Amino acid sequence: MTFRLYLRAVAAISIAASSSMTTAQSGMAPETSPDSPISESSYFDSLPVVLTVSRMPRPQNETPAAITVLDRETIRATGYRSLDRLLRLVPGMLVAKERGSEQWVSYHGPNRDSPQELQILIDGRSVSAAYFGSFGRNSFPLAIEDIERIEVVRGTDAASYGTNAYMGVVNIITRHTAEERGGKVSVAGGTNGYSEVSGRVVTRSGPLGLRITAQHLRDEGVHDLNDSRDRQRASLRSDLQLGQHDELTLLAGFTDIERGTGYPNTPFNSHPERDMDTREHFGHLRWRHAVSPDEEFLLSGYYAYERTRNEWAINNGPLRFPGGPFSIPVNDSFTTRRQNLEFQHNVSPRTGLRLSWGAEWRRDEVHAPFIFFGRSDPAEESRRLFANVEWRAAPQWQWNFGAMAERFQDDRTRLSPRVFLNWLPNETETWRAGYARAWRNPGVFGRYSDVRIIHPFLGLLQHRFVPNPDIDPSRLDSFEIGHARRFPSLQGNLDVRVFHERIHDQIQRQQAENSLPALVPKAILPPSQWANGHGTVWLDGVETQFDFKPWQNGTLLLRHTLMRGRASDDGTEDSVAPYSASITWLQRMGAWQSALTLLRVGPVRAGNGFTPSFRYTVPDYTQLDASIAREFRLDGGRTLELRLTGLNLLGRHQELANFPVQQASRSNDPVNRLEPVVMLSVSAGF
Repeated sequence: MTFRLYLRAVAAISIAASSSMTTAQSGMAPETSPDSPISESSYFDSLPVVLTVSRMPRPQNETPAAITVLDRETIRATGYRSLDRLLRLVPGMLVAKERGSEQWVSYHGPNRDSPQELQILIDGRSVSAAYFGSFGRNSFPLAIEDIERIEVVRGTDAASYGTNAYMGVVNIITRHTAEERGGKVSVAGGTNGYSEVSGRVVTRSGPLGLRITAQHLRDEGVHDLNDSRDRQRASLRSDLQLGQHDELTLLAGFTDIERGTGYPNTPFNSHPERDMDTREHFGHLRWRHAVSPDEEFLLSGYYAYERTRNEWAINNGPLRFPGGPFSIPVNDSFTTRRQNLEFQHNVSPRTGLRLSWGAEWRRDEVHAPFIFFGRSDPAEESRRLFANVEWRAAPQWQWNFGAMAERFQDDRTRLSPRVFLNWLPNETETWRAGYARAWRNPGVFGRYSDVRIIHPFLGLLQHRFVPNPDIDPSRLDSFEIGHARRFPSLQGNLDVRVFHERIHDQIQRQQAENSLPALVPKAILPPSQWANGHGTVWLDGVETQFDFKPWQNGTLLLRHTLMRGRASDDGTEDSVAPYSASITWLQRMGAWQSALTLLRVGPVRAGNGFTPSFRYTVPDYTQLDASIAREFRLDGGRTLELRLTGLNLLGRHQELANFPVQQASRSNDPVNRLEPVVMLSVSAGF
């Protein structure tokens, strides 16, 4: 059976299974018979309203995309304390750790170095790093307790968010201060040197709500590596109701993180063991003016700053050079600044027609003399104009049109369109089909990175990274067919997405042929650059997501992804995980709450790192996480919770090899294998 036929078979089986389950529901839930109409309230109770896809609040079955929603209760039940762990519950999402402070997060891929295909939003503010890709170093000033829900758009959403939403969007929405009051203090400890102390307080005075959260976290990271992390972070949210129609929201935060990085015995001490520190802060002001239930205006602006210190020295190691041994200081430190202004208008001019349109301006500045040789503080401005239209052409037919016109200062204006048709034959079923195009801008790092190692007397030793100002944006054309079905009696939701994606001019790291003459031979440390790959990359696959409650207070989350990548470059082709699957069981029994997640991921070549000739495929692995908690109700409305959480309980495994650590290791075993971690936390609410 060919792969294409297998995809069709999986999709047909999933849809047939959903139909048979619908027929069998009356036997599983005696209180609901086929002759008994399902109330509208019962149906919509299990149908979340999402905000992300077209920037308009819409029921999930009416959006032009497949979406995974992780709500507050699900997040809390898992016991997970980081975003990368939660994203493993999303079908099609490949999340891997190379070390504790460096995560590799990609939806589908294919990219082996610093994926930049996802837009990460926190309350509408983009935290996709201007320098190191979408996910950065997981140093967001965000506590898990502050999250209301996470909406993940599975598939390109460039029509709404532009270049960073090339393959998808992760939208983290924090809790409004009107939804809670009081405080909470938590302490935690565990294996591998893990410790956490956090506190949060929420108060309200008339129309003003205020929340302050502070945390200190520490762990030793991956065993046998210089990988410790020490993080302090604090955040603030303030909501001011100015009147019946206006609200002003202020968000601010800072993060200070010190972490170990590097490996022993790297060639020329090019990536040695050392300590790095990063400091970030941001301020975000947002105004919302609701004219009526069918019309609102939104205006927001934010400023974000990051400074990272990263210094060491390279040397000649065991090799002999003219003039004797040398040691050259390297200052890979950098500073980034981002300024952003955005306007949005949502309106429903008549029944069956909704419109969301707006404009955005952004400026990213980078100060990194070592990374941009001879180029003083490169900056990039972008301007965006977007519009999304939802048109109910008939009671059962709904069109969604969207487009983003985006202009970067070093490129021409490019258009990212989207056209989707949703067929809703009844209140529990949706079919969707559509096409979307997206562009990924290479940015100043992709175009102008110029890293040179210069000896004070001998001249250029190595041209490590070569600029490529002629690199073109990559283009994605995405086609998909989806089917969603609701099971009110099971409180269940099934979503099947069959996709075909074509990538032209894929941006990838390649060995540079146009580097300057250097003393170190290219065969020892070959120079590299960002460049457009040859040919077209094809991604075909099917994703299945099924969430339901088979028994009282119990929930099962089933995820499955089957995918095949085709490319002229075998490294790019192998960077696509052929399959991933997970099952999560959440159970509440009185004051007890438990979670169990079993995850299986196929083999993947997840990185070339700083040596383009390096090749290593991470083998497939199975991962088991578990969490159990007991809540106590005390006098005066106070609460106490004890929680025990275990990660990687099946033993050590490797998820990523983004640097040539296998070659540097003296043993055949990978040096960056993740160990089991057990954590005990105590939380008191007042």
